[in-house]
Amino acid sequence: MKILKIVCVFLLLSFANLSVFAQDEITFIYLNGSNNNDEKAKEWFYDGIKKFHPYLKKNFEEDEFAKVKLLDNGKYTIKNTPEILYWGDLSKSEIKALNEDLDWLKFKSPKAAQFVRQYIAKCLHDAIWISKFPSMYPLLNMLHSKVLEEYKKGNKTVLLGYSAGTFVTQQYYLIKLPVINFDELQTLSGKNAEIDFIKSKNIEPTCLDALFRASLLTYDILGGLVVNPNPDIFKKGTEQLNNYTKEYCAPNDSVAGVINYASPIVLFYSEFNDPKYRLTELGALTYKYVVENDMFWLTVNYSDDPLGFPTTKNVTIEEVEEKTGLNISPQKGFFYDKSDTSSRRTFLLAHTSYWATSKRYSKLVVKAFKEGYMYFHKLDE
Repeated sequence: MKILKIVCVFLLLSFANLSVFAQDEITFIYLNGSNNNDEKAKEWFYDGIKKFHPYLKKNFEEDEFAKVKLLDNGKYTIKNTPEILYWGDLSKSEIKALNEDLDWLKFKSPKAAQFVRQYIAKCLHDAIWISKFPSMYPLLNMLHSKVLEEYKKGNKTVLLGYSAGTFVTQQYYLIKLPVINFDELQTLSGKNAEIDFIKSKNIEPTCLDALFRASLLTYDILGGLVVNPNPDIFKKGTEQLNNYTKEYCAPNDSVAGVINYASPIVLFYSEFNDPKYRLTELGALTYKYVVENDMFWLTVNYSDDPLGFPTTKNVTIEEVEEKTGLNISPQKGFFYDKSDTSSRRTFLLAHTSYWATSKRYSKLVVKAFKEGYMYFHKLDE
């Protein structure tokens, strides 16, 4: 009996220690870029991430600022195994058709023109393809499934977009984050009566995808957001909107942030700088949501990467409030772009050098994380 009591006490202490030392994880989800649609390119991407991720994990976990800010004073660790969302094979049929057309043109074009045409097609096809929403949307849902899967385990995620993969991280923020709070929304294409009706139904903050799924919104021919003109469909969709939000929007605390690199976003999207862009109000609400929910948007390009474009000029929290016209409180998260460090490669190799320089580049990312927070919030070192 005495032995049994000792065993029970030992087991209780063991379980107590497990609960004390148990930590939730932050899962890093990596997305590939353009021109990754054959086995050789896929292998290059996977091998690069397997090399890069351990360095990035180590440097984040050893950095004192990141321990406090990203890992919540040690509550989280970064998951050992990187998650990879590979989308290079989604455009196979289009690539096949394109190659057949190029083969046919070989009989009609000079050799130099053939070479340039094939090079441009190979490099840019996937970037153009994924920037179109019908191509993008299935991938957003695949990424959302991974985010929800980790969230159900008690984990957060960080989305890492390489090259054209940055288009996916950007659209995930705009489409899937529950940034739309109807108490704050100023207008819905001039339909204030519809907003008042939604407010009367105790609707939770939601995301653009949920509004689409509920058939409350659509695009007009000019690309503007418009309310469904059918009052019965609008009423039914409003009644079900909270359910759509739970299924199609990222839960609060599910995504910690985004790290983009080798980013050509500004070549394909203009909402960061164009005041007439159709999602101006949505973009403003996204800024507000990210900062208030302690998230981050970090872009770290090599300065000599010819496809690594700064997203926009760096701003402070005061400038964001002025730009959006919104009061942001609490002020926790940040946006930052760092594109001032050379890859120490030729500019032709810089775009593909991030994993070849994994040890040095991972330190640059961690440095940018602290630098970005301090700059955005106007804090001294």
